Amino acid sequence: MKLLKSGIRLNDTGKELIIGDIIYCIIGEIIILIFANRKLYCSIGFIIGLMISIFMIINMTIAMEQAMCFNESGADKHIRKTTLVRMLIVFAMLVLAGVADVGNIVATVAGVMALKVSAYIQPFTHILFNKLKEGR
Repeated sequence: MKLLKSGIRLNDTGKELIIGDIIYCIIGEIIILIFANRKLYCSIGFIIGLMISIFMIINMTIAMEQAMCFNESGADKHIRKTTLVRMLIVFAMLVLAGVADVGNIVATVAGVMALKVSAYIQPFTHILFNKLKEGR
């Protein structure tokens, strides 16, 4: 497991979700390149959304690892607090992306949805990840 700067390890599920984000990114970029009128504008928004999604994955992984150190009520409070902070940060980043108009805000939201898609395809990325680990 690779050590993050915070000193907390990114677990296999976090890695599998990020692999799902990468798969979603490739498919999304192909769709943007085929169908979008303003390709660069949409791609920038999409990439911003994907970066937000990866931030959320890392933040959730760290929060879950930290919650393991608390008792039941402390873990519940910690998860609620980190979820609220994460949602406020994501909301602020989406508002900032919309106000700054650096990329298409709809594409940004579609990029953030990578987390949802990654969660749905995680059983498949889990199999892929295990095959890659066994191949070493």
